[in-house]
Amino acid sequence: MTYFLQQTVNGISVGAIYAMIAVGYSMVYGLLYLINFAHGDLYVLGTFVVFSCMTVFGSQGFFSPLVSCLIGACVAGFVGILTERFAYRPIRSGSRNISMVSALGISALLKTISQVIWGPESKAFPSFLPDGKIMLGDIVLYERCIWVVAFSVIIIAAMMLIVRYTKFGRGTRFIMQDITTASLVGVNVNFVVPAIYALGGFLGTLGGVLYSSYYSLISIDIGILGTIKAWAVVTLGGPGSLVGCLVGGVILGWSEAMASSYFFNAARDAVGYIVIIAVLMIRPYGLFGKAKAEKV
Repeated sequence: MTYFLQQTVNGISVGAIYAMIAVGYSMVYGLLYLINFAHGDLYVLGTFVVFSCMTVFGSQGFFSPLVSCLIGACVAGFVGILTERFAYRPIRSGSRNISMVSALGISALLKTISQVIWGPESKAFPSFLPDGKIMLGDIVLYERCIWVVAFSVIIIAAMMLIVRYTKFGRGTRFIMQDITTASLVGVNVNFVVPAIYALGGFLGTLGGVLYSSYYSLISIDIGILGTIKAWAVVTLGGPGSLVGCLVGGVILGWSEAMASSYFFNAARDAVGYIVIIAVLMIRPYGLFGKAKAEKV
């Protein structure tokens, strides 16, 4: 029982990181129903910027990691705006296949840029999360797990308040229902959509920093991993649902932790996707997702 609870704690902390990475992906998918293949490479770019800033400014204390994270997240957000403006907006009214090809092209471009600047090798990422631990009987509760979960919950809760109670959030909800009608009733679509892409890069970078700091490692390859995990979390929780991101991330992280603990490490991803398939058989639009009406 102790081992089960210990792995549950570990799975929840990893799931919280997945949720952070998936928030921006979920909102883009909820707005445009676009599978954004570039999401992972965008947050990897931002995370590498954070890595470079921490190399220059140092990783000790509170101020330096905070400034580094803000710089990297803002860079990713700005690149997200450029991506939307020049790669997605011109083909917004086109078929979904065209958008997917464009997303693949942007993904390859961002990955190439990151690889040219920082190289293809994995690098040790300076961990600024606390190393302490708290003993709850025989269960070890690492402080870094507490910080990761708390940070993810706070950020997602803040996003939920923004979406629910601000003018920007109302515009976002209108666009999720129907982008054409939203523009007709006065929603500035060409402001809201780029802002969502910027938030996707910003929040994705924060999730990437948590991931890299948690495992003390950064690599170009975590981009495709992040895209796959974000897609899995959004599919499980429901497109456009922030609560679904958090719950879906925790379920996926917990499932993977149980699989790697009680079976073998190679079964981790398989078990996670089996859980997703089982949920979708009961809830085709995810745990908190809703069917999007199609006009005929």
